[in-house]
Amino acid sequence: MIQKLQCLITALKAESDPFIQHLRLKRDSALDFPYFVNQKLSVGLIGVGVGKKNIKSRINDFLKLINHKEVQFINVGIAGGKKSKTNIGELFMINKILDDSSDKKYYPEIIIDHGLNESSITTVGTPVLDGGKKYDTLVDMESHEIFSTCSKFVPVHNISIIKLVSDHMDGQELFSKPSVVSELFKEKMDEIIHFINQFKIIDKMVTPILLEKDLVWIENTKGKYLLTASQADQLINYAKGYRLRNHENVLPELDIQIPQTKNNQKDTFNIICEKLKT
Repeated sequence: MIQKLQCLITALKAESDPFIQHLRLKRDSALDFPYFVNQKLSVGLIGVGVGKKNIKSRINDFLKLINHKEVQFINVGIAGGKKSKTNIGELFMINKILDDSSDKKYYPEIIIDHGLNESSITTVGTPVLDGGKKYDTLVDMESHEIFSTCSKFVPVHNISIIKLVSDHMDGQELFSKPSVVSELFKEKMDEIIHFINQFKIIDKMVTPILLEKDLVWIENTKGKYLLTASQADQLINYAKGYRLRNHENVLPELDIQIPQTKNNQKDTFNIICEKLKT
């Protein structure tokens, strides 16, 4: 029985194949959908298919199989990006998840120094083919449901979503060429595997990341700088990242003018986040 596992979640076979090969994963017939594992490395992979429909049931079946032992979930897959903002093959760590059919937003806890660009993403029900006119984010068809489901079983700091830009939402040509998608992932494999290895650090932590004095700092900062609920969530994530990188240092002293307008408030929040990234 697997005691502790990192579980990759993919939608397409073209996304799965490079990881199956690189990590030497073997098909496990205990589940009636694609499930591959390397027990020596304590890494598995489940395929959930395109869209939301299979995600809950397959993650539930996977967790029953491993008897709900400790697990980290890493969704790795393709996404559409705006041509003016992204390059084909570019990797992004997702820091905000929206959904076209829901008002519920999620903010993954990114608390290790991953070295990737960060982006928000919107999950949609059907492919976007007009260049993504209405979206300022990356676009996919699974992230929101994956995060929603996994967060019911594990702490959110044990869930990560990495997306690779496969197209600029102006046609379906890449989706008919799985080999192109697989090659894009092979080109970025070293970066992704490096993150997966680093991500294990979080799973081994048994003590709270933030100190009591950190929690006081967060509460004081939230009140003083009029942070919104979503900004407060992000502040906690950045504070955790700072604490992991700076075990002995106190959280930075903030000598910033109190914001007077909504725009000033956003600028102030960005300054605070930048200080916590050091």
